[in-house]
Amino acid sequence: MKQHKKGFTLIELLVVMSIIALLLSILVPALGRARAQAMILKDSSQVKAIADGWTTWTSDHDGSFPIPGLEQRLQDPVIGDFVKGRGPEDVSLNDHGSMLSLCVMQNLFTTDILFAPTEPNGAVYVDDDYNFGVYDPTPGGWMFWDDSFDNALTDDPASSETCNNSYGIMPITGERRFQHWGISLQNDSGYAVLGTRGPVDGIVDLTTPSLSLGFHGITNEWKGIIGYGDNHTEVTDTFYPENVSFTSAAGETTPDNLFSEETEAIDPAFGSGDGTGGDVVLTHTAIGEIDANNGKYGGVSNMRHD
Repeated sequence: MKQHKKGFTLIELLVVMSIIALLLSILVPALGRARAQAMILKDSSQVKAIADGWTTWTSDHDGSFPIPGLEQRLQDPVIGDFVKGRGPEDVSLNDHGSMLSLCVMQNLFTTDILFAPTEPNGAVYVDDDYNFGVYDPTPGGWMFWDDSFDNALTDDPASSETCNNSYGIMPITGERRFQHWGISLQNDSGYAVLGTRGPVDGIVDLTTPSLSLGFHGITNEWKGIIGYGDNHTEVTDTFYPENVSFTSAAGETTPDNLFSEETEAIDPAFGSGDGTGGDVVLTHTAIGEIDANNGKYGGVSNMRHD
């Protein structure tokens, strides 16, 4: 007798499809969370790699993190020429772009480490054409890093300015530089030196949302990786981490916003204005935005956020 092959009925197909849909509804969020966690781990490792590079530098530089103005110095007034390791510091070179480019030239880390895995800004990109051949310590050349590497953060991909770094960094100026730019300094375990950048003054304004809200959090939420002076990192979703504070002029311990320069923390001995205080502020500074005449160790003419 002829046998007929039995196929799936419509009801059976619908049941299978319903089971698949149910499994997807369970698995997709879990996969999304797993991916988000993987991105946080990768970002943490990059922040740690930057801090490790700076720490490596300290062993030969009196405990200080890289300072471009002490590498590419001004002409020595006694010798009358440009001589490596001699001459006054060129404070005007202590922007973040020059500092990071110096680090790359010295093989402390590579340019791809400076690009966050979830970078939301199309105007930030990896410098994949870094020119190591420009290094020239002779008086006639006097070039210690590729100055085409830049840190001019903007949210306009069509801008003539470029940015090759995702991470906010403390200004290498004023009281902050004196107290915190290096190891074995003051309160290094509670002082943030770099991390995921944030909005201007650490304020969420949903009328003009900052691109920095798009790194690791849900929509309109900021979440990031913060690296501290003792080389440990933390994941946080607040602009006021509990371990971060500053001492005001009145001697009071005050909560510190990661992305705002607190005017009550500015020390008159180091000048006034952006980049001269002792509180935490993570930002971007570009070539030409360090004012060598603004107090001891200079100040910042423009802190950049997006």
